[in-house]
Amino acid sequence: MPSRAATLARMLEGAAAQVERLFVFLDGFDAVPAEVAANPKCHAVLLGRDAALHASSRFLAPGLFGRDAIVCLFDDDILYPPDYARRLAARLAAHGGRAIVGVHGGLFTPPHERYVRDRRTVRFVDALERESPVHVLGTGTIAFATAAFAPDPRTWRHRGMDDLYVAAHARRAGLPLVAVARPAGWLTRLDGDQPDSIWRATMRDDRVQSELMRYVLSLHAGPVREDWWA
Repeated sequence: MPSRAATLARMLEGAAAQVERLFVFLDGFDAVPAEVAANPKCHAVLLGRDAALHASSRFLAPGLFGRDAIVCLFDDDILYPPDYARRLAARLAAHGGRAIVGVHGGLFTPPHERYVRDRRTVRFVDALERESPVHVLGTGTIAFATAAFAPDPRTWRHRGMDDLYVAAHARRAGLPLVAVARPAGWLTRLDGDQPDSIWRATMRDDRVQSELMRYVLSLHAGPVREDWWA
């Protein structure tokens, strides 16, 4: 997003050094930022101001590789350590590629009425002593193998709910969501509580997210409705 141009520049160099190719989805930009254009690892995807997918566009990346790959996702307002991709790839390999691994995770708690309220969150800035299964992962801190997981965000009926849709896709595919062990401060926040953030909008109105949360939980229990897809 243009409002994250400053934090993008700080995140970019360290992220590009960890991967073979870094797709940068530019949501609302009129031109490719100079730091993206100058980095040979970066492949810019200019979405324009009227793009429909917004943050969900990053899930188009698996279709751009042309071969199976491990995908690590980066947000434009987080600073990632130099071993982020390597460590997530190693934990993914430990699960035989049949999992989604990540850092920021959450468990939904009774009474399962409110997505914002009825949850326990393991924040990406916090320590986690041992690897833990979770109901949902923050999609800015995950890795997955495209051979096992390649969702199409164009089928998602709602926008701004990537974490929940990924949780639903993973459950339907029989893939566990796993929060990895790490020390405190392994990932750090470059900016927080931005007025245009998805989380701020969710806190104002989480009615649809709460229903989708209950759908994700129902996938752990048995047959369910299937009308969350366009």
